[in-house]
Amino acid sequence: MYIPEDFNVKDLKRIICFINDNNFGLLLSIHDNEIYNTQIPFLISYENNNVILKGHMARKNKQWIYAKNNNVTVLFLGPHHYISPLYYHDKESVPTWDYITARVDGVMKMLNKEEMEAFLLELSKHFDEKWFNEENYKKEYYKKMENEIVGFKIMIKNIKAKFKLGQNRGIDDMKSVSMNLSKLNTENSISISKYINDILNSE
Repeated sequence: MYIPEDFNVKDLKRIICFINDNNFGLLLSIHDNEIYNTQIPFLISYENNNVILKGHMARKNKQWIYAKNNNVTVLFLGPHHYISPLYYHDKESVPTWDYITARVDGVMKMLNKEEMEAFLLELSKHFDEKWFNEENYKKEYYKKMENEIVGFKIMIKNIKAKFKLGQNRGIDDMKSVSMNLSKLNTENSISISKYINDILNSE
């Protein structure tokens, strides 16, 4: 992933926070020169001082068969938005796009039955605590569905993040972009505006 230094995020805690907020990732792997991809909700955590991702997919999905014990990549795509040259003080500028993304590279290892069951409970509690607290996971239909999926973890070897938010243009332009995006009042425009303000407030 090409990351100019202005947009390179090196703070691991900040990257993990972004992934937690945008954890529907795209799992990529290669087998026989074919690129396999599956979109999966991930959980990121520490295990024995190592950062790992955990996920699951349908047992019938052949990607896990080819990817287990091999290198894989996961892309996490965050908010994004078109940036008009009119937002800049120098109007002789070109249109661009602000966005946030992270890339994780690692080795896929399969979870055993007990590990997968524990992960699924963790996943359910994370996304739907009310459903979890009602102990629906103890019902027969849930147990049957467990047999239709496989769980895995990715032992992370490399993690990168790119926050392209106009840092190369200076504070005044970043403030102007943030203000104009907030006026658009869409989910992505507001989110990018907040990320820009976070950078401005940290400097």
